[in-house]
Amino acid sequence: MEQRLLADVGRNPNLSPKWTDAALSLITNPYTSDQTLFSISESLILQLQDADSDHRKILSLLYAISRHHPRLRLRIAAASQSFIYLPSTPTSSLPHAISLIEPGHSAPIAPFADESLFLSLCFWNCVKTRRWMLRNVSDYRLRPSLLLMVLLGLTKDPYPYIKEAALDGLVMLCNSVVVDDRSLIEGCYFRAAELLFDADTSVRGAAVRVVSKWGRLIQAMNPDTTHGDWSDALFVQLCIMVRDTDMEIRVAAFEALGTIQNVSEDILLQTLSKKPLAATKDKNYRGQYTAKLFKIPATAAAFSFIHGLEDEFYQVRRSACCALQKLAVLSAKFSGGVVDRMMDMLNDDAVVVRLQALITLHHIAMNGHFTVEASQLQMFLGTLIDNNALIRSAARKSLQLIKLQKLAMFKSCIDSLIKNMELYPEDEADIFNVLYKIGRTHGKYVTTIINGLSEELEPSFDGKLDSNKARTAALLVLAISAPVSLERQICSIPPQIYSCAVTLLGRVSCGLVDFTDQSTLLSHLTRCSRFTIASSSESLEGEVQGFHSNHVQFLRKDAECSPLSLESAGLLNLKVSNCLEIVMQKTVDLWSLVQLGCMNEVLQTLRSWKEELKFFSCGSCQLSGVMTFVLKYLHVIKLLAKIWCETSLHFREMRVYDALFGKMEKRLKEILYRFVGLGGQEKLHILELMLVTYTLKAYCGGICCFDDCMKKLNRVLFHVECLQKEGSVELSDFVIELQKVVSGEVDNFKDGNTHRLSLLKKSLSLFTLKHMVLAKELKYLDVKLDISDNDFQNPYPFIPGMPVGIPLDITLSNISNGSRFWLVINLGEKCTQFVFMDLDEFEGCNKLRKLTLVAPFYRTPKVKHFSLKVSVAMECLFEDHYSGHSNKPKHELIHLCKGKEVHLSMTVK
Repeated sequence: MEQRLLADVGRNPNLSPKWTDAALSLITNPYTSDQTLFSISESLILQLQDADSDHRKILSLLYAISRHHPRLRLRIAAASQSFIYLPSTPTSSLPHAISLIEPGHSAPIAPFADESLFLSLCFWNCVKTRRWMLRNVSDYRLRPSLLLMVLLGLTKDPYPYIKEAALDGLVMLCNSVVVDDRSLIEGCYFRAAELLFDADTSVRGAAVRVVSKWGRLIQAMNPDTTHGDWSDALFVQLCIMVRDTDMEIRVAAFEALGTIQNVSEDILLQTLSKKPLAATKDKNYRGQYTAKLFKIPATAAAFSFIHGLEDEFYQVRRSACCALQKLAVLSAKFSGGVVDRMMDMLNDDAVVVRLQALITLHHIAMNGHFTVEASQLQMFLGTLIDNNALIRSAARKSLQLIKLQKLAMFKSCIDSLIKNMELYPEDEADIFNVLYKIGRTHGKYVTTIINGLSEELEPSFDGKLDSNKARTAALLVLAISAPVSLERQICSIPPQIYSCAVTLLGRVSCGLVDFTDQSTLLSHLTRCSRFTIASSSESLEGEVQGFHSNHVQFLRKDAECSPLSLESAGLLNLKVSNCLEIVMQKTVDLWSLVQLGCMNEVLQTLRSWKEELKFFSCGSCQLSGVMTFVLKYLHVIKLLAKIWCETSLHFREMRVYDALFGKMEKRLKEILYRFVGLGGQEKLHILELMLVTYTLKAYCGGICCFDDCMKKLNRVLFHVECLQKEGSVELSDFVIELQKVVSGEVDNFKDGNTHRLSLLKKSLSLFTLKHMVLAKELKYLDVKLDISDNDFQNPYPFIPGMPVGIPLDITLSNISNGSRFWLVINLGEKCTQFVFMDLDEFEGCNKLRKLTLVAPFYRTPKVKHFSLKVSVAMECLFEDHYSGHSNKPKHELIHLCKGKEVHLSMTVK
């Protein structure tokens, strides 16, 4: 039977009634073979391309195939979509073709460019046609203003599916098109606010997304005076939706609340309080409170987050925790309330909710606002013995950032960590890591605990240590951390404790891989085991710095003997040079202490070296450049040690790290560009320190500053490659590995930037400080700027709005070839003028050049008196390119002297 009907149909359809009936019989018969159905569908699709065919009939048959045989639906949908975009397609056939397209089918080619056709289909009487048009609105090459007006109009369509699609189109348009018409933006926002109270669930969900997107757009367009009011209005408007009857809408509302970056503290506190607060009682905002009330009271935010945290669905509770995590950074007082609520969520039945609560607490702790009361601590410590490994790990991450105020609380934390290790031995390495970190930040408590349990940690009468006990191993790790944060006046751990820790070296070192390697740890334990109880800190410091004290004192005596003959002066220079070489060599030895976190000892040693060396800084001119270099290099090592230790603890806020990174970057650039005579190996050493700085900043700052750090790493690595081409320099393992990570030679795109950050952290483990052999002659580029006869009582005269001349005397010492110098004249923070200094106008040689000039300042303000700040700066020719203007620096500047203040007063007629 099938073969006979197939013969009647044939390969080429003539769309006669007989052919149509035969084809329809085969299509509706469930036993028709796939080969026959495929043959019919391909014949119809081929005929669909013919402009003279009966498209209505062909599309009807294709619809029958799609309905009865879903396996061919995608093929028919693709053919229908191609048919839609044909220029010869009649308008009357378009709705029928659109009805065949799958809802999720994407447009492969450029769609409508005819606005009249677009408008006719958007308002077609077929609901499916209108919906398809709105779902694919992102692919239309039409004027944004037209799309916006159509979408806004269709939000009043009687069918909920059309309103939902129109609202989704508004979200898409907000993401892809810049709209600067304030009234139009407000129109979209308030129309969406009306639909928050629609009867259909899908419409309300789409309205939440529109309110969130367009509300933030209104907020961004408002000036500072009303910016906060609009943020609060948007926040309170979304708070209303957290009580919606639909679970998915409540989730969407909390997600939207978390995206608002500026909310007043009063409104935030109101969300955690059931009763109206005095600060919000009389406040009202523009918006829609009910279907008939167009003004929202601030008290509508009351209890919003409590409502979400107590929701019956875990998805809502988790979403509320996520929103609180993002909003907690806006207010320290609000963060305290969030901590109280998150403590209650640690007993939630759902694992994902408990995990998100711990992540929120960790985020708050990272910002320094995690304060735990003794009554709350036990509830928090209970998560350390949770059945879920992710919960235990998240709890430990937060615990290591808590600053505990009482010894009893610290003991409870230690006991809970030990219990965690006893119940779950697989967590041992991570627990050792946490014990070491909290020990470093609570040195006094560690000393008290370890000294009280010293007998328990000592070997038995037969000389054996019960190292199998988790408690013993944990307490030994805690003891190792004590000298790191111990003040000089406090007695240290008994030396025999460190001897016992050596027996667990392999086991302990696995948990401390973030801080040190096994060989460095062994060296540290061996050194500490030789100290007396009363003077361990002093011995550690003395061992590091004692190498040079006699030598320096001997040099002091030689330097104080005056007058010096030429022969004795040369001998003194030789001795000073040897001393500087020893200091540079011993600086390398400090790095093992830095890795262990012994910052007190490191800083004290560096401080004493600098004090001793400054005695000779005014001595022989022959060594003045080298002496200046060593002093500045010691300051760089001090900054690097602070950054290395504090980023390993990760205890401070990011702005604290930014200050350290800024100082480090400034000092390194100053060394690289202000010293004349540096060789390739010395430059490579400074560049490697730059690479370490930017890598640490990327690791510490995370995704937020990742792109900026990667640009800087690329720029420094380019300098390294230039040095390789110029001469024989040997790259360290750290630099080689970093080149692979930054260039993409390793698989650093597996999980995006997060994976690349882990690779950068891994490369840091390869870094070690190397000995830098200095050149015999180094010259320091220095500038002296003088402004004569000018102070507050003797200002220079000026006429407002007219240029004024500033007489300056400038002396440049040790100029390098090719340098470009600029006068930088600042009027406040926003007005800066640059004046190029032509070296040919200076008198003298490169060693010392002098110039007297009158620098013009053009932007004199219309005031009676003002002051300028003038300084001299040099371009870093290998740094970022800033400007192509001839009257402005093209590269980053290094200031060579402190800014001199110039006072000016209006001429009195």
